[in-house]
Amino acid sequence: MILLAKNVNKTVNKLKDSNSGMVNRRRDKDYIRKVIRISPSYIVICDFLDFYTGYKGKSKFDFYNNLFNYSLKKISSDINYKFKKTPTSEYGITRSFFLNKKTYNLLHSTYKKSLGLYKKLYDDYLSLGNFTELILYIYINDNIEKKILDVFKFDFGVKKIG
Repeated sequence: MILLAKNVNKTVNKLKDSNSGMVNRRRDKDYIRKVIRISPSYIVICDFLDFYTGYKGKSKFDFYNNLFNYSLKKISSDINYKFKKTPTSEYGITRSFFLNKKTYNLLHSTYKKSLGLYKKLYDDYLSLGNFTELILYIYINDNIEKKILDVFKFDFGVKKIG
């Protein structure tokens, strides 16, 4: 039986007959998977963004990487951007985002700075999930057409103050 198993393995895994070239492994090389727990209403928003990405004919991985980049740079450059998370606490659902190394590092450094600032301003803890919700909120309000947003009427929970 062992001899048969070796022969089957050699036959099945012949390199010249392999379909591994058909598998797109780009994401494994260029992106880091970041799993973040966000509120259920933001899972719905992410589902909308997945649809919107396909509608625009873009790669989902590039789209979310650009989304995070856009919002993180806006948060970093606009010190007057004040926000308050929703007072109701919801148990979050995990969501994966694929970010390149530069965006991944920018996310963590900006989050650390925002965490301290939020604690100082509001005497409250800002979770990475709440921070991600703010990132999505900023991008959507600046980049998605108002007529599309009016149709869906999302409840963001994160509000801009002032």
